[in-house]
Amino acid sequence: MKKSKKSFSAVGLDIGNHSVKFVEMTRRKDKFVLKQASVVPLGEQSADNLTSIIKPFLDVIKATPDHVRFVFSGSSALVRCVAMPIMSQTELKSAIRFEAENHIAFPIDDCILDFQILNQVPDKKIMNVLLVAAKRDFIQERLKMLIDLEIQPEFIDVDTFSLINAFDTLNTCPPEKTVGLLNLGHRVSSFAILQEGQPLFVREIPMGGSAVTKAIAEARGITEDEAEAIKVAHQADLLAELKEATHHGLEPIADEVKSSIDYYENNIGEAFKSVWLSGGGALAEGAVEFLTGALGKQAAFWDPSKKLEFEGVDPKFVQDNAALLNVALGMGLRG
Repeated sequence: MKKSKKSFSAVGLDIGNHSVKFVEMTRRKDKFVLKQASVVPLGEQSADNLTSIIKPFLDVIKATPDHVRFVFSGSSALVRCVAMPIMSQTELKSAIRFEAENHIAFPIDDCILDFQILNQVPDKKIMNVLLVAAKRDFIQERLKMLIDLEIQPEFIDVDTFSLINAFDTLNTCPPEKTVGLLNLGHRVSSFAILQEGQPLFVREIPMGGSAVTKAIAEARGITEDEAEAIKVAHQADLLAELKEATHHGLEPIADEVKSSIDYYENNIGEAFKSVWLSGGGALAEGAVEFLTGALGKQAAFWDPSKKLEFEGVDPKFVQDNAALLNVALGMGLRG
């Protein structure tokens, strides 16, 4: 009798500027079982204290899994889709360093580079290549933190790819050839356009949900901590004020995303209808309605819970926090 493949636990860690997201998952045949899920705000705790924040997550796991995946984002990473002449993998490996210098602001010697060929356009004699650059000292700092916790990570990835992986595996949205994925983080957002599952446009935007917090703080003359508490409370008598702050805070981000959409549709010639949202910034009051109007696309959240099974995790918690957990889920699904 053929033995079934042993299931294993995989941990996805998404360490953002505003909170740490943690999931533990098991894959059994074609089913994905969620065993742990947590969202912990960083509050006043600095990045230097991440070890003490992450350790309680790992303590709830009976045995430290061999499959820990870590995702990073922010100004320490850059993701670009670039068009290059068709060449072999070996030739591209040599050429990618010179191409990267045209796109990154920090010294190339201080970076770790990776790339993936997405597709080729023979009639134009070009190929689309996904380029990733990350600051070496940032990666080494995060690796040291995990090693101090006796964790040797299996994968390190950027948030955009993890989000794409989660969407590709868990979304139950009506099928569309081309869609946009907008992840509104606290300080940094990412936008990707997928055509038949392939990311043909990717960019980071150095703005996020903190802009809404700042708009509330400036309008009321209060601290940003006080404004953040008001933003997340969604008090019924303040909805009009909160929607106005969302408009002011997200308008510059929407302008950048709209510009990206126009560039893509004009150059690729492939229009699309939907932008699917993730990230805490998208939870701001009236964000969905505002983005739908500003982008000229239907903006909406997507729910990963329908394709998950739950073991000791409240499905409602996942539904309520899906916008925050999607990136971590994408890491847990890897492999």
